[in-house]
Amino acid sequence: MTTDVQAYVTKTGVGVITLNREKALNSLSSRMVKAINETLHAWKALDDVMLVLLEGAGEKAFCAGGDIKELYYNGNNHEGRAKSIAFLELEYDTDQLISDYPKPIIAMMDGIVMGGGVGLSYGADFRIVTEKTKWAMPETAISFFPDVGAGYFLNQASESIGMYLGLVGETIQAGDAIAIGVADQYVQSEDICKLRETLIDSEWRNVNDVQTSIDECIQKLSVPAPKSEQLNHLASIIKKHFSHSSLTDVMESLREDSSSDAQTIYKKLQNRSPLSLHVTFAHLKNGRNLSSFEDALEIDKHVASSFMECHDFYEGVRCLLVDKGAQPTFKYRFVQEVPTETVRSFFEK
Repeated sequence: MTTDVQAYVTKTGVGVITLNREKALNSLSSRMVKAINETLHAWKALDDVMLVLLEGAGEKAFCAGGDIKELYYNGNNHEGRAKSIAFLELEYDTDQLISDYPKPIIAMMDGIVMGGGVGLSYGADFRIVTEKTKWAMPETAISFFPDVGAGYFLNQASESIGMYLGLVGETIQAGDAIAIGVADQYVQSEDICKLRETLIDSEWRNVNDVQTSIDECIQKLSVPAPKSEQLNHLASIIKKHFSHSSLTDVMESLREDSSSDAQTIYKKLQNRSPLSLHVTFAHLKNGRNLSSFEDALEIDKHVASSFMECHDFYEGVRCLLVDKGAQPTFKYRFVQEVPTETVRSFFEK
């Protein structure tokens, strides 16, 4: 097993999985995803494991997402792109494994929780956030799309909020994360260590109702989350502009709104890949008809594989993470130029 994932079982019946790439904000490499998947499968049948604690090393991040540079460098040849597709498919399968897991999983979402980190935490039974939580699905910034089941869970919020978060990739904090349904309980960061110690030190092997006992442990340290301030502040802007039936209408609506908030959002989107934005819009719009997280992950596999063959993805990653600060040259300059057939091809099997 890679040292970037530390996994062990305590004498009290807790399986602990720690993402251990602190300098990389615990971003997920293919080896890490494989290790997490294999560990969870092994613990399924292990009677000594009564619950699983999923955490990130250090104080800055639970998990900042997938290792996008790994995908970028794999893109040089067909064999590498095939490895990337296998990586992403296993990541999505691992997200589903967590969601379906027969034993309670607790995700300690202290610090940055983005992209792949959202995928790992979404299906957990107990999703703990703190005042340090920074949650986002920022994939359009690298000319990708909101994956890891976002087609389903972003649509559990109001349609306009989900579309806003998916297109813009805005970072939200604990109160908003709870409000949109991607987190459950709020614990002060200073009490996270105390909660962890309580969970690990408690004897679980003789507990009749593990789920209820975990909840009781968390309730002793949880406090009311701060109010949903950020999304409330932008509520009217989001509803006005992100309820339109096409991406072109969204952009036109924002352009015509002279308010500072609308113009800030408009300028962000102007700098993104028009193709990525169109695929994201279609993905989230189609996702309104999905009935499950699992269904969304299956769609993600096909869309993600299409992006591994997409010029704009590699160009977006290059300019943001490799040749930092470089100006990207996307296939299309404006959202009006992107053919409907090209967008549709990302979803065709």
